Amino acid sequence: TVGSGIFIFCNHGCNGAFNYDDEGFGFTEMNVDLDSAPESVLNKATTVYNPVSERHLRQILGMGDYTLRDIGKGEEILCNYLSYVGDPDEWKREVTGLRGQCSGESMGEIAEYEADYGDAAVLSNNLTECVLFDGLCY
Repeated sequence: TVGSGIFIFCNHGCNGAFNYDDEGFGFTEMNVDLDSAPESVLNKATTVYNPVSERHLRQILGMGDYTLRDIGKGEEILCNYLSYVGDPDEWKREVTGLRGQCSGESMGEIAEYEADYGDAAVLSNNLTECVLFDGLCY
């Protein structure tokens, strides 16, 4: 399946620059503790396995998110990617990766792909085709 939710169009807003989030988090990649994920982002196990919840976990986790201010025409939608980590074993790696990207010391996955294949690399499969431009898929 292909996701059609808002998260498909959302990039990370470095150091609190996000305009779509759950206001209650109050942390960014720069001020959060590397060794301990905040309780609010950890995935909680339910008492009964539910395959519907399993398939739609990202949508369920983002149900409380909303625009924090008006987003103008043509303005990029920016989220706090830390709210999507959920796995305490991946926390330090994810935070370190975002810190590196936001400080310009490392590249994200899309930037690495563009460096290897060019800015207008075409991705295609049986479901969809897009052209990468400026880090976004069109």
